[in-house]
Amino acid sequence: MPIVYIHGVAVRDDDQVLARSAKRFREVPWPTIQSLLSEHVAPSLSDDPVGVPVMRIYWGDLGAQFAWGGRSLVSRPLEGARQTPADATAAGLRAKGIRNIQATVSALRRPLEDFVPVFLGDVLTYVARRGNADAPGPIPQRVLAGLETAAFAARARNEPLVVVTHSMGGQVLYDVLTHFLPRMPQHRHIRVDFWCATASQVGFFEELGLFLESTPGHGDSTGVRTPLPSSAHLGSWWNVWDHADLLSFRADGIFEGVDDAAFFTGGTLASEHNRYLASVTFHQMLAEKIRGSLDVEGRLPRST
Repeated sequence: MPIVYIHGVAVRDDDQVLARSAKRFREVPWPTIQSLLSEHVAPSLSDDPVGVPVMRIYWGDLGAQFAWGGRSLVSRPLEGARQTPADATAAGLRAKGIRNIQATVSALRRPLEDFVPVFLGDVLTYVARRGNADAPGPIPQRVLAGLETAAFAARARNEPLVVVTHSMGGQVLYDVLTHFLPRMPQHRHIRVDFWCATASQVGFFEELGLFLESTPGHGDSTGVRTPLPSSAHLGSWWNVWDHADLLSFRADGIFEGVDDAAFFTGGTLASEHNRYLASVTFHQMLAEKIRGSLDVEGRLPRST
């Protein structure tokens, strides 16, 4: 039973200006996530947990890129900027106190600029360039290719496929499940038997109608909830959020049949968005959820 992990925004494997947020916002390294999934989740899926493939679909290199190296970010030194005579005169007239205020404000602003522009940049880049089933964008193509590999492994082992997403990874997978898979014959055989979405904004995106298959027919105005992705492509969906994680959102009441749950990680506001992924308790809960949703011995989803 392969386990696939799809990360969220602001994740970069290489050391560049866009990766700075990882340190400040305590991004959990992939080896740690892989180890926890292997140790706590894989045994619930197979009598041979060592043989359970644990894969990551990495798309960070396809996310936001700063064409001028982050020149638009105010808190960073503007190297190579030209100064007019008027600018030089004004600079010479400044009081030392104003310079100190500017330095203090920049220091306060810098942590936010290390994360918010990259977060928004990755979201906007995905939405603008995701394409559609006729012309898939680079991120959906990467995810489809990864799921193809995982689906092949699942068929080879005669086992279901489990996918864990974090943050924006949930929105990417939702578009894949609801739009790309049903409309692309070469991928219609892919089925995710259990999906765990941690710290996602899937409910928020659907409220805003931002998915490729979003429709105004679903909402309070009609009293109709959004159906789950087709059972041909999804078995069960567990959506996990945290009251202290300001970037996680509910799905209950928006989607019909979603298993929606709060999970308190006990971290700080700065670390809460990633803390699920480092929690042993969370991975143990995930294993229990999978046991309750899948008939592992029969290698089939449990009937509901």
